[in-house]
Amino acid sequence: MHVLIAGIDGYLGWSLALHLIARGHEVSGCDNYSRRGWVEEMGSQSAIPIERMDIRLSAAAETLGKAPAFHEGDLTDYAFVAGLISEHRPDAIVHLGECPSAPYSMIDQAHAAFVQTNNVIGTLNILHAMRDVAPDAHLVKLGTMGEY
Repeated sequence: MHVLIAGIDGYLGWSLALHLIARGHEVSGCDNYSRRGWVEEMGSQSAIPIERMDIRLSAAAETLGKAPAFHEGDLTDYAFVAGLISEHRPDAIVHLGECPSAPYSMIDQAHAAFVQTNNVIGTLNILHAMRDVAPDAHLVKLGTMGEY
């Protein structure tokens, strides 16, 4: 099975990618590194240090004999999403590419609008790209906004 993980740089996305590869599945993923930026913007740091993606991919290949195919890009860009799904033709898509932080969305109007745009438009782009490019793929979505 080929699984595409949106939000592969996150805690759940990376752990899931490694688990699926270890079970023999093909894995591809995308991320725009937003979570890293949000943590930095808040003057915080991850509880567990997180290596750059190139180091993570290298470690996965060394440990598991295979690394996920990684693409840097933004889910709010429909051309990126459709191209990614078209290239990989996944059997399943796991959508973890949302801002999960309610407190972040409550900072001010700009942050609230950003989180809604990121989460809702990203999800809509995935749904439309699935319809247009991979209608037989399955979607697993984890989100916090209640939009779907």
